[in-house]
Amino acid sequence: MKTFISHFIYFMRSGTSRRNLKVLLWLLAALTALVTVYSVFFHVLMMQEGRPFSWITGFYWTLTVMSTLGFGDITFEGDLGRVFSMVVLLSGTVFMLILFPFTFIQFFYAPWIDAQLASRAPRQLPEKTSGHVVLTHYDPVSSILIHKLAQYRYPYVLLVPELTEALHLYDLGLKVVVGDLDSPETYRKIRVDKAALVVMTASDVANTSHAFIAREMTKEVPIVATARDSASVDILEMAGCSRVLQLGEMMGQALARYARGGRVSARPIGQFSDLHIAQTAAAGTPLVGKTLEELGLRRSVGVTVIGLWERGEFKTARDVRRTGCRVGAGRFPEATGNLQR
Repeated sequence: MKTFISHFIYFMRSGTSRRNLKVLLWLLAALTALVTVYSVFFHVLMMQEGRPFSWITGFYWTLTVMSTLGFGDITFEGDLGRVFSMVVLLSGTVFMLILFPFTFIQFFYAPWIDAQLASRAPRQLPEKTSGHVVLTHYDPVSSILIHKLAQYRYPYVLLVPELTEALHLYDLGLKVVVGDLDSPETYRKIRVDKAALVVMTASDVANTSHAFIAREMTKEVPIVATARDSASVDILEMAGCSRVLQLGEMMGQALARYARGGRVSARPIGQFSDLHIAQTAAAGTPLVGKTLEELGLRRSVGVTVIGLWERGEFKTARDVRRTGCRVGAGRFPEATGNLQR
């Protein structure tokens, strides 16, 4: 019942739907009036033939003839009555079998189905929503981010401007909200001021425009955007982005770290307060062929091995021999410097 009411409310929001409903009600009223008039004529003609019937019988005969069912249990004996029967039959064929079904489907059923579909993609979030991640564009980058957010059970919402696209993404299992990306009201409805993070991965121009609008709605929530052109970094930061990522450059740097050759060095890849995470290659170093216990890195240089990269897969460090894999190391900058030496 609650679902029906929500669908009906959404259906009645549209001015077109309200006008269509009025047309449908007018058509029903016209059909009722026509059935009543035919029933009156039925009684008049039957009285002329000396065959009185009840009013219920009159409506029964009219509806069966107009719907072309024509059970044949009640028929006229005179020509005038038979001509009247043909008029009722022809008008019923046009009205009940052509005009009414078309009008019902066009003005009520189809808009009702559209309203049901639209209700699956909401246009705002509940007022109590907070701590969620807002994404303004769906692409391979945001797709991977959504997968990670779902994996760690972080709430998120994907803002989509078009209803058709929103329904498609909804069918894929994504949490979407329909709204104009260039409207401040949209960001208010998705509670951007209570969000934990806003992520923008569209074009540089679109990200700049959306960042301006989002920053107007909130001054504290961090905004992370991607940039394809290095010249766009400063512009995005001026627009209000807390962090601008050049994914192409980051990918190139990551590939360069994996390229073999030259002097092996420990490269920082992350930091948590005063704890630094670095990455280095084991190939071509004295580390090859020895177990972690034999190396004694924690005792000698103050480095803890936290994991190994092997053929694109990260594995937690075990006391086994490795030859060509990458070693992730954690501790302070001095310790990683000792490891490099």
